Amino acid sequence: MFEVVVVGAGPSGIGIAIILKKMGINFTVIERNEIGSSFLKWPKQMKLLTPSFFSNTFRMIDLNAISFDTSPALTLQTEHPSGHEYAAYLKKLADHFELPVQTWTNVDSVTKTKEGFVINTDKGNIETQILVWSGGEFQYPKDNTFPGSEHCIHNSLITNWDEVQGDEFLVVGGYESGMDTAINLAERKKRVLIIDKENLLESEDIDPSRTISPYTKDRLRRANANNTIEFHTGRVIKVEKNQDEYTVYTEQKKIPSKTKPILATGFAGSLSLIKELFDWEEGKAQLNSYDESTKSPGLYVTGPLLQQHDMIFCFIYKFQQRFAVVANHIAIKLSKDVASVVEEYKKEGMYLDNLSSIEDKCAC
Repeated sequence: MFEVVVVGAGPSGIGIAIILKKMGINFTVIERNEIGSSFLKWPKQMKLLTPSFFSNTFRMIDLNAISFDTSPALTLQTEHPSGHEYAAYLKKLADHFELPVQTWTNVDSVTKTKEGFVINTDKGNIETQILVWSGGEFQYPKDNTFPGSEHCIHNSLITNWDEVQGDEFLVVGGYESGMDTAINLAERKKRVLIIDKENLLESEDIDPSRTISPYTKDRLRRANANNTIEFHTGRVIKVEKNQDEYTVYTEQKKIPSKTKPILATGFAGSLSLIKELFDWEEGKAQLNSYDESTKSPGLYVTGPLLQQHDMIFCFIYKFQQRFAVVANHIAIKLSKDVASVVEEYKKEGMYLDNLSSIEDKCAC
């Protein structure tokens, strides 16, 4: 039996695995495909929104780093890594820290036991005292959000925007993925109508998890110089298909399209695979202050699926701050003396344990 099993070898899985390795904990990482597989599935042109920069010397961690002693900017020599580039960074870290990662191992189910957890995989059962769920989002798209969704294509299924055929497109969803879809189409001389229930470009929210990032706004201004991207504010009710044409119905109007509408409706996430191990409230898995399930003690959540105190941790620079908090609580359960490792993470500014002290404030 392992002391800890980490499910998922993306940034959160590799990030917490590095700390567990430094703490001397007996663990393994299991990954359904290969390290960084979600990033490898990104469209060829997609890049990280947050910039990477050489700032570690001044104890300001690279926003895309998952360990204080690494920097994607240095490793990859680029400011906004592509999916393939970031996956290469993750693989390099796994090799450098000699992490025990079992790839191509798919989790079928998880059972809570008196001793811990039994993880049923296609390679056999794995027993562990503690389970850290670090599964991601990108491989679990929300593609059934309204009647007729089956007539659309989710943007996560498009691997190369250069190969998209057609001149005019409807994009359902106006958050980051919708904007990225529209920008890529406009850059290829396509006309685009973005449909969303609200116009996030007018939002004054300063949390990039709830609004459009400055990087995307810069890209949008460049791509839309000829006004090829338009916006319609309204909630989509349904989509109908008649032969080779489509109609998107919103609360205000019906909009015809000769091309398949593109869904930029976000992602359900992998917690749905183990939903019975959590208490749920308003669609959120209930966790204690250490990101541990309130229903299944010993089960922790890390990464973009984490939500706490009405905070959304879907950016790397956010959830990187919680790795050491989770690892420290695990070490306490296992009666491990890891004070020196935890202190190092605190010193390097990578230990955010008081979420109630965080406020969205900006002077200008």
